Amino acid sequence: MKKITILIVFIGCFSSAHCQTFKGTVYDRSTDSTLSSAIIYISGTSVGTYSDIHGNFELDLSKYSSMPITISMLGYYSVTLSDHNSNKMYDIYLSSKINELNEVVIKGKKGKWGSYLRIFKREFLGESENAMECNILNEKDLRFSYNYNRFSFNSDSSTLTAFSSKPILIHNDALGYSITYYLDKFKYSRIKGENKEITEASIILGNYLFKDDLLTLSEPERSKVVERRKSAYLGSRMHFFRLLYGGNLYQKGRYNISLSDNNLFSKVFSIGSKTPIYSDSLLIRKDRISSYIRKEGDLYIDFGMKHSTIVVKMDSVYFEKDGYYDPTAVDFSGEMSKQRIGDLLPFEYLVK
Repeated sequence: MKKITILIVFIGCFSSAHCQTFKGTVYDRSTDSTLSSAIIYISGTSVGTYSDIHGNFELDLSKYSSMPITISMLGYYSVTLSDHNSNKMYDIYLSSKINELNEVVIKGKKGKWGSYLRIFKREFLGESENAMECNILNEKDLRFSYNYNRFSFNSDSSTLTAFSSKPILIHNDALGYSITYYLDKFKYSRIKGENKEITEASIILGNYLFKDDLLTLSEPERSKVVERRKSAYLGSRMHFFRLLYGGNLYQKGRYNISLSDNNLFSKVFSIGSKTPIYSDSLLIRKDRISSYIRKEGDLYIDFGMKHSTIVVKMDSVYFEKDGYYDPTAVDFSGEMSKQRIGDLLPFEYLVK
């Protein structure tokens, strides 16, 4: 079976503008009325606020002034702004999801909801040990649409799409986080070719907010969660980009570079390529929190027994010191592509 994974993508891209406070008002696009209780946040963190009864909001961006800002609300599509500054008041217009919800309910097949849910959880949460300990608290809010096409006796295709007018509430028992996920798109496709080879692909678009539950746990369970978080972090995309920002790159030959922390190579990534790559030209330093990785062909990344491939799709790709990167410009395959909601950590995470 051939498995193609399109990594979970968080809508939006990087910003070059820096600000400390993001201010504005949230409106319903169809009625121009203000919206209270919309959430304004930095996806992948625990940083967020809500609009007041008049739709107004202020969000402190002291820690994440360069990252995209997302505005979400129950029953509406999220909006993400990648370019923002503190000298402007923003009018944010959200579009309702109600029409899509009605369409999905009509297309959904009776009696198949449970099997569709199993596919959704596998692709959305992942299949790791951590993912197995994730619970979706409002599963019944999910709606599914399934389409099947037979091309011949030996070939066919099927597509499952998922929708929720409410944010998906997830509790990750393994890593001690509660996650509010605003799903904008979920599409899972399965294609069987004439040679009976099966290709699978998933596209998941959305934004999410963390809540740390560590302090609610008993001391023994807290210690276990801390270790599981560390294990999820080591070898992850976040770990890779954080070390890459540190710039501890060592040439190991024309086709290989070693990437490590400062602790005697205790946490080492091996970066390989089919074409020559050089440690002194892979990165472009921008400022004290951000950098760029150059396009050097497919990069083969090893961390212990974890093997991944990174494809940089642009001439250079922006990333930050805390591990944030422009998700629209990088494709992953291998172990890094398997990290779904069940293994993700907030950008505030620090190894203990």
